[in-house]
Amino acid sequence: MSMIKDEVYDRFKSALEAVAGKCYRTSKADLAKTVVKALKDDYGYTDACLAETPLLKEAGVGKAMEEAGIKTYTDHIRLNQETAKGGVTESQYAIADLGSIVQTGTDVDRRIVACLSELMVCVVKGSNVISEWSDFFDTIGALPEHPNFIGIVTGPSRTSDIEMVSVVGVHGPLNLTAIVVEDE
Repeated sequence: MSMIKDEVYDRFKSALEAVAGKCYRTSKADLAKTVVKALKDDYGYTDACLAETPLLKEAGVGKAMEEAGIKTYTDHIRLNQETAKGGVTESQYAIADLGSIVQTGTDVDRRIVACLSELMVCVVKGSNVISEWSDFFDTIGALPEHPNFIGIVTGPSRTSDIEMVSVVGVHGPLNLTAIVVEDE
């Protein structure tokens, strides 16, 4: 697998921070520690839902969260996400020039975590950070089977009314942190 180039990561981080998101770059060995930092150190959260994936399980994210005193829900996410402040999931892609993360597929727990958390911590592999918006369509178009669902998230949720009063967190998370994991 290819590793993310520094300039692509820097563009992704700058674009995400421009829309009030946070971004970290880490190794797989330090992924669990970085997730805990994002939840506990950055925001002080003591509970979170974790939509586990093979990468997150292998990196020991759930265990590290529990050891750090974060109540972690991996089952019954739709019942617990209403009260848990944080949510951790893995996204399939990120788009550097937009600072966007991309979810594909129909996993309900991942979608719930992405929409209902006050803080969404999203993990994406470095090799899946796509440089340009137009390249994203080439990537999706080249898949053997097109996903049933594609969600593109650019920063914390924002909306404004007719008087242009901006409100954050109405249709999604108040805060978004992306963690780019270096491929091995």
